[in-house]
Amino acid sequence: MKGYILGISCGYHDSAAALIKDGKVLGAVEEERFTGIKHDSSFPINTIKWLYTEFGIEGEDIESVAFYDNPKKKLDRIEKSLQRGPITGYFNRRKIVKRNKIKQDTFEKQIYGITHTNVNIFYSDHHLSHAAYSFYTSPYDKASILSVDGVGEWETTTLWYGEGNKISKIQQINFPHSLGMLYSAFTAFLGFKPNEGEYKVMGLAPYGDPKKFLNRFRKLYTLTDDGGFELNMEYFTYDWSDTHMFNEKLGKLLGIPNRLPEDNLNQPHKDLAATLQHEYEFLFFRLVDRLFALRASNTLCLSGGCAYNGTANGKVLEKSNFKNVWIPPAPSDAGSAIGAALHVYFERGGTHKVNNSNPYLGPHYTNEDVESALEEMDVDIWFEKKTHSEIIPIISKEITEGNVVGWFEGRMEFGSRALGNRSILGNPCDPQMKARMNRVIKKREGFRPFAPIVKAEEQTKYFDYSKDVPYMNQVVKVKEEYRDKLPAITHVDGSARIQSLVHKQHNRMYKLLTQLSIDNGYPLVLNTSFNLKDQTMVLDPKSAIETFLNCEMDTLVIHNYIIKKKIL
Repeated sequence: MKGYILGISCGYHDSAAALIKDGKVLGAVEEERFTGIKHDSSFPINTIKWLYTEFGIEGEDIESVAFYDNPKKKLDRIEKSLQRGPITGYFNRRKIVKRNKIKQDTFEKQIYGITHTNVNIFYSDHHLSHAAYSFYTSPYDKASILSVDGVGEWETTTLWYGEGNKISKIQQINFPHSLGMLYSAFTAFLGFKPNEGEYKVMGLAPYGDPKKFLNRFRKLYTLTDDGGFELNMEYFTYDWSDTHMFNEKLGKLLGIPNRLPEDNLNQPHKDLAATLQHEYEFLFFRLVDRLFALRASNTLCLSGGCAYNGTANGKVLEKSNFKNVWIPPAPSDAGSAIGAALHVYFERGGTHKVNNSNPYLGPHYTNEDVESALEEMDVDIWFEKKTHSEIIPIISKEITEGNVVGWFEGRMEFGSRALGNRSILGNPCDPQMKARMNRVIKKREGFRPFAPIVKAEEQTKYFDYSKDVPYMNQVVKVKEEYRDKLPAITHVDGSARIQSLVHKQHNRMYKLLTQLSIDNGYPLVLNTSFNLKDQTMVLDPKSAIETFLNCEMDTLVIHNYIIKKKIL
């Protein structure tokens, strides 16, 4: 293939676009980074425009457009699922169907407007896009692949095998039986927002007792002989309603009412979160074992939104026969823009599998851009330009002394994890750091944990996990002797969601960790995404400065600039 392939995911949540040339991912960004709308589902026009500008191309250069799912198959599922709803909702059901019919027509008009009328448009099945993203960005030539999410067209769970440039489906579970929808339904039951609050439920789970609701919870599903499951849909409504995920019967079964967002979080809510995570893992590992039994291999590639369940991910090598696990940086719908494009590349004759494991695929900015942003900001701030070698000891000292530092450099990360380029950093040894970060920096719930970045070669000294975790998507145990010494990054159950850093991956952050090991005694730093509550990760120097000024962050580093608020 001689032309460019444009991969797109949009219409549901976490819309994104990616540009592929000769099998290599050149760039990829979630649309939310440009619009500031969290989990933006709109057509990624801003991302596409950036890709064109960044790589010096025009719409006429696009040979093919790959879309991450199949609208006709999805519409078939929507139409048939809505029939289960009450007759009183007939007209609402027709509106939902009509809205989804319009989506495809509108999408194609948008594509022709941003490319050209002769462009090839390919609709990849949703779970195939997920599987392709995970396998084709992995360093492995052969792997078993498990994709688990809410729902694509009909599939909610798919088992695959990948070898070379081919991916073959082995087994599937269809809607409404869905691990992702089950988790989201309970996210809603616990008073959090589905497709966003699942992280909160995972963070809440270690505070509860999974046995409290276990017997009642197990009435919600039955196991099937093929390693799968079927949900008892007597308690759920997500298959025919776009506003509610469960009915009053669920609360009666559990013996507690659903929590409203403004309600206090009580022990039963924590116990229910713990039960949910426990049962998710039980069903998840039955699928993992089934996949290994059907097509044994050394490596498991995970994809789909459920691949963000770091707690389960961290147990794969312990609880299964797989020897390696690969999870890309953006396994949810955003990453499927890349997956769909890579699938089209190989289907259209591409032969070369490129190492596409680089997560730093977004915009980057120069020192001149930083200077312009500083001049534009009409605020009383202090800043100083330093060399990279001068900045490292200064910032290491600040972190060691308990200051919170905004860290902005290089190309922006793809996916929901901050991987050291758009990060807020803190001292992992400071017992007050977690509370301070949650209360006055991130402005979020106090039970939410924070993650560490650790030098890869020193990871096993502090954590019970020997494999690299490059994208912060696995929760592992902190070694017992370090849990009290690293309180800011150790969760209540003794775990941490780590990112293992190698020198070639991130030279400047690696040097900071080296200096921290001298100043603080540990080659680790607390890392969280550079954003405030309900905001998207910062995109550019201006948004970084604005975020810095709107919270109690002590210091901001953008490339060669150290920035502080003036004390009046």
